[in-house]
Amino acid sequence: MKQEIAKYSYIMTSALVVGTLFNYLYQVVMGILLPKQEFGVLGVALAILYITSVLTQNTFSWSGTRRIASSPHEASMVLRTVTAGNLALAVTASLAVLYYSYRSETYLIPNLMVLGVLLLSALTNSYAALLRAVKRFGQIAVANIMMSFLKLLTAVILVVLGMGAVGALGGLLISSVAVFIYLTCHATRLELPQSRGFSGNMIRETFFVSIIFLGINFIINSSIIFMRWFSGSDALAGDYNAALTIARGPFFITSALITVLFPYISSHSNTEREEYAFQSIKYVALFVFPVCISMTADPGTWLNIFFGRKYMGGEDILRMLSAGIGFLSLTFLVSSNLVAFERPEIPALCLVTATVVQVAMIHLMDSNPVTSSTISVVAASITSAVLLLTYYAGKFYFKWSPKYLLKIAVSYSILSAVFLSIHLNGRLLSLAEIAIAFTVYFIALSILKLFDEEDVDILLSPLPPEPVRIVRRLVSRLNSII
Repeated sequence: MKQEIAKYSYIMTSALVVGTLFNYLYQVVMGILLPKQEFGVLGVALAILYITSVLTQNTFSWSGTRRIASSPHEASMVLRTVTAGNLALAVTASLAVLYYSYRSETYLIPNLMVLGVLLLSALTNSYAALLRAVKRFGQIAVANIMMSFLKLLTAVILVVLGMGAVGALGGLLISSVAVFIYLTCHATRLELPQSRGFSGNMIRETFFVSIIFLGINFIINSSIIFMRWFSGSDALAGDYNAALTIARGPFFITSALITVLFPYISSHSNTEREEYAFQSIKYVALFVFPVCISMTADPGTWLNIFFGRKYMGGEDILRMLSAGIGFLSLTFLVSSNLVAFERPEIPALCLVTATVVQVAMIHLMDSNPVTSSTISVVAASITSAVLLLTYYAGKFYFKWSPKYLLKIAVSYSILSAVFLSIHLNGRLLSLAEIAIAFTVYFIALSILKLFDEEDVDILLSPLPPEPVRIVRRLVSRLNSII
């Protein structure tokens, strides 16, 4: 079963890598083609989309995945409920966004396009929930790649034709239509057991799930909106958008892992699912969180790779945002595990607390809008992560000790030291710096026995046997050094 999870994780992660590449090109090309002010408008509009779309992506959809995975005979009833719920949430969110933007000459048309994407997502996310529950990850992966590629292609054409930020969002709208058609074709081919009516008892669960995922996405994406609101500068929003785009990367990797693991955790026995849940926390702590640490230690290297020198004004912004989103990735993972364990109330309460902390920090700090916005993300993320990990470690399987935590801290320190010691100019040299740093980090993990042969078998199981044997032999030798 672990090998099956690893295989699907590779599929989703590979799709994430390809999709992220196209999304990266989308952001980079838009940043190059658009004036900085227009790029700032695009960043704010996308932040609004990311916050509102969580209602259709992670509330009824996430609960629907859990229920279909655990009770396949109710699949058609649950899908019907998910679709109706997503549409109701999308319409409600659309009216709220329209109310606050209809008087703005700058943001009215961009936000109208965002609302079109949001309404389409109500349907596509319903079908994605079904496909995720029946473990059709290949089709979800294709949809993700299709979305990012078509968004890039059509946005470039529209921007070159002179449509500005509206053209960039037009590419997103066109790609959303294409993905809707694709997922509809695949979802309607599934033969589901017939069941009538709606699953009314989903409402209570989705209430807490909506708070969880809305809170997480609010913490990530609202900071650019607050910054723009208080500063009034679209050019500054452009720098902020560049930093936020890079900082979101580890969070998206965590999302890919959760997409694969969630149906397994939801549908297996308590012992198995707690083991899977702990493994997910372990691998995020060892391989995703360190990416955030590297961005905090040397944000200039990451900005240089993605955007060159144009947005180096976002260096301090990325330093803070990456730290916050690292803790928020852990929050996301632990929250999804608790939802799978049918305990959504605890993460919902923690996320409400963290959101209050963020808003309070923004309004109470006597500093510039950029500083207050970024620090608020860090404070809220640490609050949610500490509260959730404390609860989780006390209630569920969680293998840790002071010695284990010390080893992790040593590994993080070694990674940071490499980034602080090496400073190379140019995109290829910056990429080499990252490769060197993470190679040293991997060696440190193996020497400290944080990564062993069993981890090799789990993570590399989809690969051909010979490379797996080579890596296993290398890890075994490193494990035996101390």
